[in-house]
Amino acid sequence: MKMSGLLIRGGTVVDGTGAPARLADVRVRGRTIAEVGTGLTSDGERELDAAGALVTPGIIETHTHLDGAMWWDPSFDPLPSYGVTTTVFGNCGMSMAPLDGPQRDEVVDLFCFLEDLPQVAFEKEVPWTWASWPEYRAALDTQPTAANIAGYVGHISLRTFVMGDAAWDRPATADERTAMAKALDEALAAGALGLSTNGFDLDRTLRLVPSRHADDDEYAALFDVLAAHPGATFQAITRFNEPEHNLADVERFAALAKPRGVRGQWTAIPAIASETEYRADTLAFDRRLRESGVDFWPTVGTRPLDLYFNFEKALTFQRVPAWNDLVNGPPENKMTLLADPAWRDQARSDWDNRKKSRRARVDHPHTLIFALSETGVGPLGISLAEHATNTGQHVSDALASWLLDNGIASSLRALPDVHDEPALAEAIRSPHTLTNINDSGAHLQLFCGAGQSTHLLTHYHRDTGLLTLEEAVHVLTGRTAGFFGLTDRGVIAPGKAADLAVFDLDEINLGPEVKLQDVPGGSWRFSREPGGFRATIANGVPTYWDGAPTDALPGALIGPRTA
Repeated sequence: MKMSGLLIRGGTVVDGTGAPARLADVRVRGRTIAEVGTGLTSDGERELDAAGALVTPGIIETHTHLDGAMWWDPSFDPLPSYGVTTTVFGNCGMSMAPLDGPQRDEVVDLFCFLEDLPQVAFEKEVPWTWASWPEYRAALDTQPTAANIAGYVGHISLRTFVMGDAAWDRPATADERTAMAKALDEALAAGALGLSTNGFDLDRTLRLVPSRHADDDEYAALFDVLAAHPGATFQAITRFNEPEHNLADVERFAALAKPRGVRGQWTAIPAIASETEYRADTLAFDRRLRESGVDFWPTVGTRPLDLYFNFEKALTFQRVPAWNDLVNGPPENKMTLLADPAWRDQARSDWDNRKKSRRARVDHPHTLIFALSETGVGPLGISLAEHATNTGQHVSDALASWLLDNGIASSLRALPDVHDEPALAEAIRSPHTLTNINDSGAHLQLFCGAGQSTHLLTHYHRDTGLLTLEEAVHVLTGRTAGFFGLTDRGVIAPGKAADLAVFDLDEINLGPEVKLQDVPGGSWRFSREPGGFRATIANGVPTYWDGAPTDALPGALIGPRTA
């Protein structure tokens, strides 16, 4: 839908700065906000009556994995129906560039494993007309999307592009560090957002991912490049589920970033109610970092995930090697292995001798509920722990027997964690935290992360009052845009990009998940029913209007701006 202008009349403007809400009209000309004020007269443009509704900046998705989906679903369903106008991709150390040769296939395989994505879709729908990031940027400029996109350079991709197979085994040499720095510099000059790294993950064969072999000399060389590009940021996935390592990981990166003035984000403020001591230690650590002059922002999760675990391909059982091999192995072997006594012996041993984590679901079988059965045999609605007790079996054997009865296409549901919401609200209120971390575009058959920003507006503000309206809008828009250096948007003011959302708080809610069979290759994904927003406008063009998508694709690649 193209138009010469738009006048949004009579709404309550919450401008994204944290300033008090006020009644005002908003005029849009082209891709830009032209006027904000009361009693604006029509200039012949299309009008939207926002009486009784809020007018806010468009919501920014701070952590997505839409790298692949933008090629087969540029509508970004269901994001426009939740007020989203900007998405950040290339997270967790993985990006679609720079990549070349056999290393490309290896990184795509890793990407699909870690983010539960269909590899066939990447093979069929992604054009792969690039190797370097500048070439990738040229391809992105030909692929319109419903929301703006801003992309990190993934450290895993960068390492394998320069080092080949050696990226999986060792630190870089001096020449390799120089080559990586050059490729990163070219990417940032071409509009990349910054550098993302991964200090957390293993691949499907339980190898450390390539970024975990990087030494401080390598990070120093890359941070020097970030420092030379004002507004560029650093994103790190640290060992957030291992308290004995996580803060040390952050401290390592902070020591490198501080003297260079590099801004970064890291995972995460512990959210679970029972993590009181760990949360207090993390918050105290964050305060010490900031008081010492480190510009690092921790992330804050606000909504417990309601997960479905499947057995077709997933990283759920990485801590139990026999189960990990089965889940990610050939489909035709799975039922045979489940019945094999030797495999069962190994699976029991691996289960009992696993490395434990307070967050790993295999350590909490009472929270894993039998939810979906392929055959209908059941039982359903009881936990794995309860089923093991009822049948007198080891937990591993109980799960194997249940799958033999119910089929590999069956699923477990993980009970949502209980969050300490007052503590999280206080963390969100801090001027240097990031929220809306929800993996939109990934884990297609585990959950739908898209739209979870609405939970912040409804639950944390409307329903509990833990945040003011202005605070909730600010953290999803202006403050987030400021972190990423997107200074041309995130705020409603003349001259800013016309990224806007219009909604009535009493009309919006996080819609229920729905299954859509629309993934290339015949697979399915979780999406959401619309959330009740009245309109979403990206770059001056409505992408969602009066309860329906417009099919417009006005999004563009954006990056840090210094003015």
